[in-house]
Amino acid sequence: MRALSVRAGIALVGELEVRRDVCVFVRDGRVESIEGSGSCREGSLGGPAFALLPQPANAHVHSADHAFPEYGSSLSLEELVAPPHGLKHRLLSATPPEALTKAIFELYYAAWRLGIGLLVDFREGGGLGCTLAAKAREGLPEGMRVLILGRPGPEWPMGCEGLGAPSPLNYGEREFLELAMNHRPAMAHVAETPEARRRGDLERALRARLDAIVHGTHLSPDDLEALREEGVGLVLCPSSNMWHGVGLPPVADAIKAGVRLALGTDNAAWSSPNVWLEARQALLLARAQGAKGEEVAKEVLRALFVAPYELIGLRPPLIEEGEEAKMVLLYSEGLASAQDVYGAVAKRAGEAEALIRIEGENAYVTRGRQLIAPA
Repeated sequence: MRALSVRAGIALVGELEVRRDVCVFVRDGRVESIEGSGSCREGSLGGPAFALLPQPANAHVHSADHAFPEYGSSLSLEELVAPPHGLKHRLLSATPPEALTKAIFELYYAAWRLGIGLLVDFREGGGLGCTLAAKAREGLPEGMRVLILGRPGPEWPMGCEGLGAPSPLNYGEREFLELAMNHRPAMAHVAETPEARRRGDLERALRARLDAIVHGTHLSPDDLEALREEGVGLVLCPSSNMWHGVGLPPVADAIKAGVRLALGTDNAAWSSPNVWLEARQALLLARAQGAKGEEVAKEVLRALFVAPYELIGLRPPLIEEGEEAKMVLLYSEGLASAQDVYGAVAKRAGEAEALIRIEGENAYVTRGRQLIAPA
């Protein structure tokens, strides 16, 4: 039997409940027990200054954009990404498939090194685009689930594992309903701009019963209530919204409405896949919009660790006895000693000086090797 013991000053166990000074024992790939830190044997991974967390999810990326980082910084969102003639689409068409596959793999590997357990990729280019992503995925180390959502195009839906639509407005209403019904999970960009919202993209998304919509930057409180009532998730991408100047997502109102939230980093040309930093942005926006306190921070962490998995029908990788051990052990200044643990994780985890990805009894040091016991 293979075994591993992990010591942490704080851990989020079960439904993200805070436990201090813990030792987690892993045997044959599953959490065998969660005990006090005094039970940890010599040579255990981590220490009292470390935090043990579930593997987060990045619920929205466009991976192939990584082939042309920081292009078009002076252009509007429409000039950059609107299909079919936005700059990004012209660059995707002009880039050889081998170069796109390499860029996609680099983006995936960067996400794996960040401890991400689930990555939801919106792939352009129909079935051909999805096939490139599937090929890139094959080279990854163990552990990270990559869900490839495609949009209609050449060889559609070959290699695609669901629908990732640019907007419900890009299709006839009946066509979009059929796409969403036949290709699940199904998601689309909705209410990213005031014009898209005025044209009724949310109503089409709700009629199609999407699993989640992305952005929602210009949703009203009534719109958010409708999302909750219909059980449609909302993937927030605050850094992308700010970069493209389209507005600020209504984080506080979405939390108040009880919408199931997830977080994403969006276009890899302009944002890294570091979804830990999106948690910080979301928490700061919620506070600026009037929502404060530990429960608000906990909802942001649910958007990071729990809801993205549930939205696509997966069991979240929670730290519980008997569950598969899929965890992240990290060190960031002041994290393990924080009074408000939820706020500290949301704010500080993205600044980790040391990070270990744990897959069963295997530990992969991806940052700050000198700060930790050997894996």
